[in-house]
Amino acid sequence: MSLFRKNQATFPMSRAAFVLLISSVVLSIIPHVQRVPPWLLVIFIVVIHWRVQIFRQRAKFPSRWIRMIIVFMAMGSVLYQHGTIIGPEAGVGLLIAAYCLKLLEMVTRRDAYIVIVLSYFVLATTFLFGFSLWLSLYVIGVVILVTSVLVALNNQVQTASLWLPLKTAARLILFAIPLTLCLFYFFPRMGPMWDFSFNGDSVKTGLSENMTPGDISNLSKSDDLVFRVRFNGRIPAPEERYWRALVFDHYDGQTWHAVKRRSAAGPAQVYFNKDNDANLDYEITLEASNQHWLMSIPYAEIEGLDYQLSPELMARSVGVIDQTTTYRVKSYPDFSFEPERISSNRYDQFTLLPSGNHRARRFALEQYRAAGNSPQALVENLLRWFNQEEFFYTLSPPPLTQDRVDGFLFDTQQGFCAHYAAATVFMLRSVGIPARLIGGYQGGEMSPYGDYMLVHQYDAHAWAEYWVADLGWVRIDPTNAVAPSRILSGARSTVADWELNESPLASSNLRNNRFLSQVRLLLDYADYLWIKNVVTFNKDNQSQLLESLLGKVNPGRLALLMLSVIGSCLLFLFIVI
Repeated sequence: MSLFRKNQATFPMSRAAFVLLISSVVLSIIPHVQRVPPWLLVIFIVVIHWRVQIFRQRAKFPSRWIRMIIVFMAMGSVLYQHGTIIGPEAGVGLLIAAYCLKLLEMVTRRDAYIVIVLSYFVLATTFLFGFSLWLSLYVIGVVILVTSVLVALNNQVQTASLWLPLKTAARLILFAIPLTLCLFYFFPRMGPMWDFSFNGDSVKTGLSENMTPGDISNLSKSDDLVFRVRFNGRIPAPEERYWRALVFDHYDGQTWHAVKRRSAAGPAQVYFNKDNDANLDYEITLEASNQHWLMSIPYAEIEGLDYQLSPELMARSVGVIDQTTTYRVKSYPDFSFEPERISSNRYDQFTLLPSGNHRARRFALEQYRAAGNSPQALVENLLRWFNQEEFFYTLSPPPLTQDRVDGFLFDTQQGFCAHYAAATVFMLRSVGIPARLIGGYQGGEMSPYGDYMLVHQYDAHAWAEYWVADLGWVRIDPTNAVAPSRILSGARSTVADWELNESPLASSNLRNNRFLSQVRLLLDYADYLWIKNVVTFNKDNQSQLLESLLGKVNPGRLALLMLSVIGSCLLFLFIVI
């Protein structure tokens, strides 16, 4: 039995069409390189080389058995990588496997058309994982390349020129853009025929519901964008930029766990003044996280998104944030939360501790007595102690074993924000003061373009809250006592460069060069405009646009607008063509 078939009589494909086809296949897969299994990439490279050699008549088509073996190898690599063949990433992996293996069956013109259709489909799946401007421009460029393959295959005159099919395809795509924009912005928007969401367990880089001090440290080495903020009016000072996300109430001696209780009732005993000059009005554009929590400066009222507010002031979206999402926030920083009383159940919840760490317990009790059993005086004593002792702020603290709070406070005295906040919560709880650990982000970088703020993963932060009668829950950030520059100037200004362990080309390092920093922010502004005006453009945005153009929107005016815009597009095409 032969492992190879005699080369069949294939349809006449010009060298230009073949080069464009192979190039389009390679470029269509490039955006998925980081998501597909390494073995599948090896198979892809082998298949591409094999198909090129077939075209050059230096190799033969593989037999059915060879193709079946390659298919099972590709499926096996996807299953090994993801543990399943179901889901977006696994599904895309299988699609790419079928896509590249189809090249070994491309004999007829119909086979070539199938490869071209698959190219469009593989490019479309790129938007399952991102919508940035630069990714979109890349996809448009590859779409032009794929379309040029159609032009080359249907060209009656065989030519070796690559430029002519590319030029024709580019003209076709560019001519379609005005009509596409017209339909996108003015055609009545309908809901999707189906809803496709990622598995909520497939979490991207970011905060999680279980936190150890090292988790925040690792995030602070990442420059991934978390969200952008555009303020309407007052911009908060750096020390006010506490973007609250999670509340951690349970400590098992190693890890802090977020509050699990869900409630649609929302918090009780929240008091604020809606006419206070300190209030904030802003819009957040949140990057996909495959999680539920929403960032805001408390106390916050959120508009434009279905969400629930827990009794601990955790804002949680009803659906998973699996794509870039925009919502409006009104924050009232001068609020009071549960000032009157705290229930016995909540008191037990926020004073519960595991056994151990006896040195920290004794120290807290001594300080509490010295403070006259005053929670506020105790907090001041602890902050003063952090400030005056030789505590050191670092992303790479020495490892801690048993009795981690004791080891951090009295042995190493080196740690990150989560070390200081968690140790403070532990000591407050040990003397019966309700306290909890808060996870979120602190800070943000103002862009000179577009007047908005960027918050990155390296802005991840942990702080504490404790309860005082007549005041309610009060924020306390012991990091501010150890490293004030972390709060006023950001995490990157506080830690040593070697701790970040970054490439010289990392985007965070571009801040050291004024020109490159300006270029970086300008490119981000272009991406922000794309996200705001295209990616997150929804039915409400369309209604506002139509009202600004037509005043009162009715079917007659809308039809007239559509006919006018479409007619103008067709007239433009008629003149140009």
